[in-house]
Amino acid sequence: MFKLNAIAVLLLAAHFPASASDEHIKLVIQEFTPLTHTNPKSNAIEGVLSDKIQEIMKRAGVSTSIQSTSLARALQAAHSEQNTCMIGLRRTAERESSYTWVGPLISDDWVLYGKKDSSIKLKNFEDAKPYRIGSYKNAATGLQLQEQGYKIEFANEDDENPRLLVNNRIDYWIVSELHGRYIAQQQGYWKDISRTVHYKHIDLYMLCHPEMDKHKIDKFNRINKELDKDGTLGKLLQKYGVR
Repeated sequence: MFKLNAIAVLLLAAHFPASASDEHIKLVIQEFTPLTHTNPKSNAIEGVLSDKIQEIMKRAGVSTSIQSTSLARALQAAHSEQNTCMIGLRRTAERESSYTWVGPLISDDWVLYGKKDSSIKLKNFEDAKPYRIGSYKNAATGLQLQEQGYKIEFANEDDENPRLLVNNRIDYWIVSELHGRYIAQQQGYWKDISRTVHYKHIDLYMLCHPEMDKHKIDKFNRINKELDKDGTLGKLLQKYGVR
C-alpha cells in the first residue's frame, strides 16, 4: 500500500508542476550606483533597478536571492547557471543570443565627463578621439569605442574613474549620466568635473540564462511594463535621489 501511495504522489507531482511560489531565481549585480549597489551601512543590495526587479519577482510569485560580483562573473553566471539573471546591462548584438532579456528597465544617457578647468574644448563626441577616455573592464561601451579607434583606458572598476580624471590620469570619462553624477558626488569630485558632450541614449535590461522558460520571461516583461505605468519606477527614482 505504501509503495502504491508513493507512486501516486510521484505521478501527481510530475503531472502538476511546482507553483510559481516554489520557484527561485538567483539575481546578480555589478556595483553601479544608484541603479544596482551594496549599501555600505547595512550591506544590503539596493538601487533603482535592484528594487524594481525584486518587485517584479514578488508580483510574479518567484523567490529570489541576490548578490554582488564583478561584471565578468555576473555575465558568466547568467549565461551558464540555470535560473540566474543579471540586473542592469546594455542589450548588444554580441550578447543577444547568449541570454534571454527583460526590459528595457530604464533609459539613460551616456556622456563624456571632463575636468571643469580643462583647456580642451570638444564640439562633438568624435573630437575626443585623440584623448584618453576612462572606462572599465568588460564594459561594452568602452570595448566598442576601442574598436572604433578611441584611446580607452580600462580601470578595474568604474568607481575609480572620477579620481583618475581629477588627477589627470585620463582626459575624459565615458559613463552613464545617472551613475557618473551619483558616484562623483559621493566621492566629493562633482565640483571638479562637468559634462562635456553627449554620447548616446542607452536602455538597460535584465539578462537571464538562455534556456530560461519563455513564459516566465514574458511574464517578467509584462510586469515590468506595469511598474512603469503604475508609477513604481518614478517612486524608485525619487527614493534614490535620481529625480
